[in-house]
Amino acid sequence: PNGVSPAPTSDVTREQLLNELRLPADARLIGAIGRHWPQKRTTDLIWAADLIRVLHDNMRLLVIGDGPERAQLERFARLASDLEHVRFLGERDDVWRIMPHLDVLWQASAYEGQPNTVMEASAAGIPVVASDIPGHRELVDDAVTGFLVPIAGRAARVRRTNEIFNDDELRHRLGAAGRQKMRESFGVEMMVARYAQLYRELLDGL
Repeated sequence: PNGVSPAPTSDVTREQLLNELRLPADARLIGAIGRHWPQKRTTDLIWAADLIRVLHDNMRLLVIGDGPERAQLERFARLASDLEHVRFLGERDDVWRIMPHLDVLWQASAYEGQPNTVMEASAAGIPVVASDIPGHRELVDDAVTGFLVPIAGRAARVRRTNEIFNDDELRHRLGAAGRQKMRESFGVEMMVARYAQLYRELLDGL
């Protein structure tokens, strides 16, 4: 398995970040981080964002990353929602500043290995709502560190996110459990130890 370091502390407060991004002071932040590629199913996230804004008009989906589908996704967002509630931030090298201030991370991929964004969000104490695929099942314990929803399950994603938005205790509990899981099972030191053990086993077999 991959390993993740403890999450760095952001160099901005939530208020400063919201000002920097010109977002409302009461914004609820959802992150969607990754390459703009068909397997990521970002259109599903845009549809889900348009659904949840009916319940939480202060919701903002922050789409972070770049790729060949970006222009197409921006056009889709203009038709399905708007570019106020769905904000494309492009590729950034300062995601570590933004991640700790998210309320939830969305992942909709149809297939993945072990996505670093899920690991980094969990390490930062951010609940994850992810598609129910093998790569996510290894990282997200359903209803413990986040929620797993069907691929293309837009309504299920909205329901689970609404639960997180409406229950601060749930959000903190999921986040704390995710942080603990990353620390105990997916730390960098553990990853290095596993590689060392693998190499020893291979050498012993020569």
